[in-house]
Amino acid sequence: MLLKLENISKGFGNQTDSTFRKVLDGLSLHVNEGESIAILGPSGSGKTTLLNLIGGLDHPDRGSVQFKGEEITGYSTSEMDRFRNESIGFVFQLHHLLPQCTLLENVLIPTLVNQDKSVRKEKYQRAEELMRRVGIWEYKNKVPGKLSGGECQRAAVVRAMINHPSLLLADEPTGALDRENVENMADLLLELNRDDGIALVVVTHSLELAKQMDSTFELRNGKLEKV
Repeated sequence: MLLKLENISKGFGNQTDSTFRKVLDGLSLHVNEGESIAILGPSGSGKTTLLNLIGGLDHPDRGSVQFKGEEITGYSTSEMDRFRNESIGFVFQLHHLLPQCTLLENVLIPTLVNQDKSVRKEKYQRAEELMRRVGIWEYKNKVPGKLSGGECQRAAVVRAMINHPSLLLADEPTGALDRENVENMADLLLELNRDDGIALVVVTHSLELAKQMDSTFELRNGKLEKV
């Protein structure tokens, strides 16, 4: 098993007064290596909060998060940073590319923590391989403002994949795209899951995308229910 969440609870606000709002309430989720999972749910139900907990961007109030059998909730800041950089890829609704950097520079940002020349050469070769694979290598020297939303989102996926993550987390990755690019992005994510064996957890409102996943869950009242 790659990822195991047990009895996760998370809320926001002051727990001692009426401002407190519980978002996740005793939630559990198991993700196997290479598995694809879609998470549906109304706005405000806690889907993004759940992804943030999985990816170590936030901490649960209660419960256990294990990755490859190791408890990660007690990681120090430096340990969590290393875990995210090496094991998790993130794709968001907006691509969050740096506007002043070229597409290639944006893709290589997660690799900059390693100063070893041989490693950096390998990462450059991987960037070229992935960018060619998704059809954006010819735009490597262009800045995001000169490209379409679909091209920028593909670059964001390559950036998420550059360090060979075991798990790709995607938060509404097709939400800002037109219909054609929605289909292209869905095909790309599923191809990476199928051909590269990367586990995929996608928060989406797209039922068409959800139907193509191995499992689909709906998040309601702080818990996941299998669809």
